[in-house]
Amino acid sequence: MKRYYFEIEYLGSGFAGWQVQKDSNLATVQGELEKAFSLVMQERIKVTGAGRTDAGVHALGQAAHCDLPAKVGDLKKLELSINAVADKKLCIRNLQEVDGEFHARYNASSRYYTYRIYSEPTAIYKGLGWEARGSLDFAKMAQEARSFVGSHDFEDFCVPRNDGKSTKGTISRFELEYSSEPGLGAVFHIQGNRFLHKQIRAMVGLLYDVGRKRYGSGAVNQVFEKKFKGERTWAPPQGLCLQKVYYPQLELK
Repeated sequence: MKRYYFEIEYLGSGFAGWQVQKDSNLATVQGELEKAFSLVMQERIKVTGAGRTDAGVHALGQAAHCDLPAKVGDLKKLELSINAVADKKLCIRNLQEVDGEFHARYNASSRYYTYRIYSEPTAIYKGLGWEARGSLDFAKMAQEARSFVGSHDFEDFCVPRNDGKSTKGTISRFELEYSSEPGLGAVFHIQGNRFLHKQIRAMVGLLYDVGRKRYGSGAVNQVFEKKFKGERTWAPPQGLCLQKVYYPQLELK
């Protein structure tokens, strides 16, 4: 067996998240990929992703690895075969052999996401962004977003967990870009070494609350310092998209 790296693009609204769910008939990205690879290779193939996106979250550059028989033939033909039989809401690209010790999750140095917010109703792009209601102060949101950059404990920006694992992480980029697309207010660009369950949606939700003046400046630091009081908004999944996973030591063709 040899190890192979590949990237995946998928429309998150068509899946119940990334991870295979035991005793469930719900379609997941991992499950559909394993079905496609197993069908083409005529043996059980396991796929390991760089991260577990939630139901409804999209990806343009999710990364994964799998182990395939030594003689797989032309990789481009194999890639085309996988895409031919896979669920049409996903596709793979850039399939190539890597070192046998490579791991899509543990070797990743950072993940880059975008979150799209529409300031007006949209029909065509409805499933690709958050149609936020009301006027938003994007300048204030951009300023507040800077408080996320750096190393922090994101315990209060994720789904509560009791597994004892660390909730600390480092965010290297959290920027807001205004868009000229019809109805699109802004796009957040977010990059970090790791993200907890629903972390980005919690962060964007608080920025939304700041943008609509529900809370003032300094709200992010108040949460970090456990001084924040009040209900917070969770941003919906459809605005979130995994754009790229970075592997500094991996030489890709």
